[in-house]
Amino acid sequence: MAEPAHGPSADPYRRRGTRFRSRRRAASLLFEAEMRSVDATELARERQELGALNAEIGEVSEFARSIVEGVDEHRTTIDDAISDHLDGWVLDRIPAVDRAILRVGAWELLYGPAETPRATIIDQAVLLTADIAAEKSMAYVNAVLDQIAGLAEHIKAAEAAVAAMDESSGAEPGEDSSASDDSAESAGDDDAPTTGA
Repeated sequence: MAEPAHGPSADPYRRRGTRFRSRRRAASLLFEAEMRSVDATELARERQELGALNAEIGEVSEFARSIVEGVDEHRTTIDDAISDHLDGWVLDRIPAVDRAILRVGAWELLYGPAETPRATIIDQAVLLTADIAAEKSMAYVNAVLDQIAGLAEHIKAAEAAVAAMDESSGAEPGEDSSASDDSAESAGDDDAPTTGA
């Protein structure tokens, strides 16, 4: 009798547990929302309600909703981080499903639960790419997320510093605290051209 095989090729579903299914559902919701030009967070809420009524639709897990809401909340930072590492590509020109997978992975690296190892997040994104995207996308999904993982601590520290500055100035997080200062300064702008007297 042959020994059972071990390793990644032995059981292609061994690493596709609850979290993997949640990541997959989040990527699907992000993809659908982009294709339909609707709000992804609202779409996730609708699917959650429908899933509670119809088992065929399936419920949206708490983790999947966290991902979708987090991507919506931090879309600019996430897209900038991805774009900065797409060597020779533009984010809007890569396949929409790849964008969704990259956004899920980038959110998890930058804002997700700290206890999840970076290598696991990247591995799961590559497995997700193998399942629902083109095989040729696996290499650049891996490379982009690996580069984001290397900068994740720096990005988190920068955002924490901005939030602390906003908090100390009384501004709402994400609000430009210098907006009121700019208008006052522009009235007496030293760089404004002067006319001869």
